Amino acid sequence: MRFVVVLLAAGLCCAQAAADEIDLSLNSDALRFIYVHDLRRTQLHLDGGWLYHEDNGNAVHLGLTLPGFASEGANPVRAGLGGRLVYVDGDLPDQSGFGLGFGGFLSYTLAKFNRINVTGAAYFAPDIATLSDLEKYQDYTAKVGYQFTREAEVYLGVRYVKGNFDTAPNVLFDNGMHVGFNVKF
Repeated sequence: MRFVVVLLAAGLCCAQAAADEIDLSLNSDALRFIYVHDLRRTQLHLDGGWLYHEDNGNAVHLGLTLPGFASEGANPVRAGLGGRLVYVDGDLPDQSGFGLGFGGFLSYTLAKFNRINVTGAAYFAPDIATLSDLEKYQDYTAKVGYQFTREAEVYLGVRYVKGNFDTAPNVLFDNGMHVGFNVKF
């Protein structure tokens, strides 16, 4: 687990400084931290994150997404497709493994209330894209946010993150509501 965290930190620190963002969300049992770096020369976003659940374990990811506009007009839909290399580590033996999740996000800012946006994201790693004890990985998030400024947002969301394992019980790393904030710099 330490190796994965060190690898994640090194990869994000080596990136050039540009338009980055920090996303932090929590509920009574779980905390998720995500750092996103805009790779301007390639139009890709590199992100790294850590989800900690006090009873069930950790999920760490390193992702690459190609974002863009999925529609035209004054308030276009933003979308992104990509993948995440995930390492999960449950609290019990045989509850760890790697997965390559595929997915993306959709985000829409309301036309008449341009400070309010709705966002959904989904990543899924089937059995063929997992290693070690991990059999399947799912990560689904939906949220409604309010932008105080163009660079700062608070939000209320729901999240479902689960790892299925070959020989150990499945782990629900997070399930339910959370509050959070996102800061761009």
